[in-house]
Amino acid sequence: MDSLRSALAVLVAVCAAVFVAAWLLGAVYFGARRGSGVRDLVRDLRGTLPRRLALIAGAGVLVLVVRRTPGSWRHHLEFWQPELALLGAALAVASTVWLVWARWVLGTMWASIPMVREHHELRTDGPYRIVRHPIYTGMLGLVTGAMAASGFGVWVLVLAVTVPWVLRRVRIEDGLMADRFGPSYEAYRARVPALIPSLRPPRGIPRRADGHGPTI
Repeated sequence: MDSLRSALAVLVAVCAAVFVAAWLLGAVYFGARRGSGVRDLVRDLRGTLPRRLALIAGAGVLVLVVRRTPGSWRHHLEFWQPELALLGAALAVASTVWLVWARWVLGTMWASIPMVREHHELRTDGPYRIVRHPIYTGMLGLVTGAMAASGFGVWVLVLAVTVPWVLRRVRIEDGLMADRFGPSYEAYRARVPALIPSLRPPRGIPRRADGHGPTI
């Protein structure tokens, strides 16, 4: 069982590495296709620097608190069961593939902060036919899968932080898109759920329309 748990931990780490690599390479590749890759990266970094620093500081504080506090409380959160761990690993892998797919479909419309790009387009093809914010769906799936594969523990705290952050981003981006795209986006919003795929397939969604699309 220890060898299986170690192997799943490596698999989760690989999924996380693929996720990060896809974002970095995607930023460079699609930035180059826009013809303003470096400029956009610098602008995005400047605009999000305070929040990035706060996020890094918060993560550092969380790690410090976890290391300095007795481990007994974490043991109460730990639950590793082989079948559940395998399902979690499968979810992590599927979520990683989903994330890369969504990132590719979003293409040059992606930005690290909610914003409207020049000549912005609303993506409604690929995974955007299933949910409005597939990248956030993939993030939640990856964290949830990693949590189950790793035996919960500290991952419970990671999920507890990720969920409200994602919900806040969804609310902000939906508001931006509704302001920019108007009734057309509201119709798309009414047909397609935000994060959790509907059991009923969406109907009548155009492949692509001019306007404002998701930013992540």
